Amino acid sequence: MAIPKQIFQTFKSKKLPWITRWHIWNMKRKNPEYEYHFYDDDDIRKFITEEFPPRYIEMYTRLTIGAAKADFFRYAVLYKKGGIYLDIDSAVTQPFKHLIKEDDEAVISVERHIDLYLQWALIFNKNHPFLKNTLEMMMDNIATHRYPNDIHSTTGPRVFTNAINQTLDEKPDIPFRLFDGIEFRGYLQFKYKLGKFFLYERKAEHWKKKQMAQDIITQKVRALILFCADHLSAFTFEGIENLI
Repeated sequence: MAIPKQIFQTFKSKKLPWITRWHIWNMKRKNPEYEYHFYDDDDIRKFITEEFPPRYIEMYTRLTIGAAKADFFRYAVLYKKGGIYLDIDSAVTQPFKHLIKEDDEAVISVERHIDLYLQWALIFNKNHPFLKNTLEMMMDNIATHRYPNDIHSTTGPRVFTNAINQTLDEKPDIPFRLFDGIEFRGYLQFKYKLGKFFLYERKAEHWKKKQMAQDIITQKVRALILFCADHLSAFTFEGIENLI
């Protein structure tokens, strides 16, 4: 089964700077056979609520930083739908047809830090075991509040890499292809010029700064209140009080 020809990206809102809109247009131009799907924060909450058991939106709601929520979303959407996920500040340099083969089930690449697999770009068929295990390990990290100031380990490349290695230890014959090179070089670009400047106007808003200044995972009671607030149509205030 071929990887679905669809691209997913996300940002906190649909209000994007001109340079980001240009890179999206350029990606579509290079890949006319692909469908493009953009999700803002509201779209993501709706997707997770509708497509996964309630525990998933509960864990998603406990995350306090947008980058961690984007990590959660990328694994979830490709697990359910399959296709390509690309960070909003990353770019395409070659058409995907030059990178992805018809019989691919997953294509992964190492970071320049060789011990990690990158996840700013993900290429997967739906229901892939690597994504299933990543979701499970990430959910456990959130539920146990394991890394309160470390996005990389909670939702990012570290948990993704650990999940892949664990899955292959248990089932070495899982289908995937390791890209021959580093960081999909020659096909994808990690960060396009000026992207960070336009998307994150204040340096303090960048997740690397935020994770050092705040807990990236809310405590359970506060998260439950936030979760219920997003689902008022399904709960009465009296019901919320009883849950707490």
